[in-house]
Amino acid sequence: MKKIRFFMLLAMLVAFVATIEGLGLLAGIDAYFYDHFFRLRGSRETSDRVVVVAIDADSLAAFGRWPLPRHRYAALLDRLEHAAVVSFDLLLTEPSADDQQLAAAIRRHGSVILAGHLEQGGGLVEPSALFSPRGIAHVHVEPGVDHVVRELFHSIYRKGVLIPSLSSAVYEADRGRPIPRAAFSGDRDGLVQQDQHRINYYGPAGAFTTVSLVDVLEGRHSPDFFRDRLVLVGVTAPGIVDQVATPFSQLRTRMPGVELHATALNNLLDAGALRDVGQWFETTSLLVFSLLLARLFLAMREQQALLAWCASLILLPSASLALFVAGRWLPPAAFLVSGSAMFAAVYLRRLNTAVRRLDREYAAMVTLLGRGIGGEAGEVRENGGLLSLLSERGINEKIRRQSIMTARLVAMHKKLEALLKTERETLDNQIRFVEMLSHEYRTPLAIIRANLDILELRDTEAPRPFTAYYDKMKRAVSRLTEIMDISLRAERMDGSDNRMQQRHLELTGFVRLLFEESCALWTERTLYLELPEKGEVVIFADAALFKTVLLNLVDNAIKHSPPDEAVSIALQVGTGAAAISVCNRRPCIPAEELERVFDKYYRGRSSANIQGAGLGLYLVRKIVEQQGGTVQLSSSAEVGTRATVTMPLLRTDGEATAPGRHTSS
Repeated sequence: MKKIRFFMLLAMLVAFVATIEGLGLLAGIDAYFYDHFFRLRGSRETSDRVVVVAIDADSLAAFGRWPLPRHRYAALLDRLEHAAVVSFDLLLTEPSADDQQLAAAIRRHGSVILAGHLEQGGGLVEPSALFSPRGIAHVHVEPGVDHVVRELFHSIYRKGVLIPSLSSAVYEADRGRPIPRAAFSGDRDGLVQQDQHRINYYGPAGAFTTVSLVDVLEGRHSPDFFRDRLVLVGVTAPGIVDQVATPFSQLRTRMPGVELHATALNNLLDAGALRDVGQWFETTSLLVFSLLLARLFLAMREQQALLAWCASLILLPSASLALFVAGRWLPPAAFLVSGSAMFAAVYLRRLNTAVRRLDREYAAMVTLLGRGIGGEAGEVRENGGLLSLLSERGINEKIRRQSIMTARLVAMHKKLEALLKTERETLDNQIRFVEMLSHEYRTPLAIIRANLDILELRDTEAPRPFTAYYDKMKRAVSRLTEIMDISLRAERMDGSDNRMQQRHLELTGFVRLLFEESCALWTERTLYLELPEKGEVVIFADAALFKTVLLNLVDNAIKHSPPDEAVSIALQVGTGAAAISVCNRRPCIPAEELERVFDKYYRGRSSANIQGAGLGLYLVRKIVEQQGGTVQLSSSAEVGTRATVTMPLLRTDGEATAPGRHTSS
């Protein structure tokens, strides 16, 4: 849901970019790319049908000062008798002595277009009524705010009457059919411009075939040179007429107006005018592109997103340039601004998420370590986000408090390392002590065992009344030796030195042997054994350590019950696990002590007069858990106290049946 809201926000941001583009706020950037695309594309070939007759400096030097007498234009029309159409980019509005001569020449040629001029108030200044040209056209162009001419309008309506552009009038006179024009829409009493034409320049000034007026009149070009050509007559002499700036004017080569109209005419001939891609297509493309780019930024890391954004700043103008070369104009500024806005929005979203996470982590640290860190006293805002960066101290405050926290954690880390070092040294000393104790006990135990063997051999009196005592004492000595070995291994396991020797252990026979050994060790007590009547139960365990577990449980059950109470050992097999339980009848352990009895060195209230160190059940739980099992203790006045060890099964052969009962007393 948050991501949907975020993308809706991005769509609104794209709409805002489209709006400011529609208001013209990005026109300067688009104009920059537009002009540079012309220079990158370079010059193109022009039509050999279009010829400019230039009233240049040589013509003025030969025929006198401007304006030239109009009989010169009459003579020119006679020399251009074979031209398809002749147009004048000259305003022949004022009467002169040579008008009759020029009017006759215009009638003789029959395909002459004259120019009219739109005044500031919208009025049209037409050529002299004496002339009867084939058509009258406007020579108005639309310079941009930077005075560069990039477009003109082929149709200007004055009080509902069409005034075609000079280039479109020449084209229609040549082809004999009108160009496609949009239906008139607007105020019939005003001035309306329609049929916008983006001028697709062919190069800087001088791209078209140009001949001097003096050369034509003096016969340096034969009349056949102009056969079937479209001739535009205009002034190119510097200082007489304003020349216009074009996208190629970075070379300071401004273009005469007559050549500008020749360019527009050539665009009509080769259908090479630049066409807009269309507002609907541009807006849809902008939205789709922006959202896809935002989705790409979200899927990337920050560095990758930065590289992708930089790549988009190169690829977008490149794509626009490719369309430009193909004759389509797609303004790139909105795409660049929108793409940059997507990158900024995604980055700010990630920054906001990071700041919120930083605040939450800091709040958690304050909760764990205390609020008095580095003099901090105020309440921690967990969800400040980016707005918290606008506070009085902003990001510097967050950095400061995190630095304090980091210093505190480093100090605690060093302290913990020192404590762990002390703990390891203590543990090593403990293990060395147990190893020494084990070594020192072995010698006297070996002496006791050897002397017991000697006493047993010397007991020759029939019926050998002390044999049972000898056997019991030898078992006790063996058990003491075994306990010392197990204790040493348990200490090493406590130091994360896992020395368990696990193997497949058949549990039924193992429990039976342990029961027999318990009966021999505690001959004065009554023990019961319950086993499945048939079936092999296999677990994965260290036999010596597992034996220590069960003997500890039996020993605890015997020590914590009256001498006349029996202790039972039971093996039960369930689905995927085997449970061995040791149970006595009384006394009952309080509920608050049931879990604490597994703690190291803990002894309950009922153990005050019972010998022990509080390590037995601690070792039981540690050994069982390290071998993948669990141990639980339950106690109640009705049932007694039961310790249950549960181990995962490897396999069972045969089905578990009702348990058989074995008794020793």
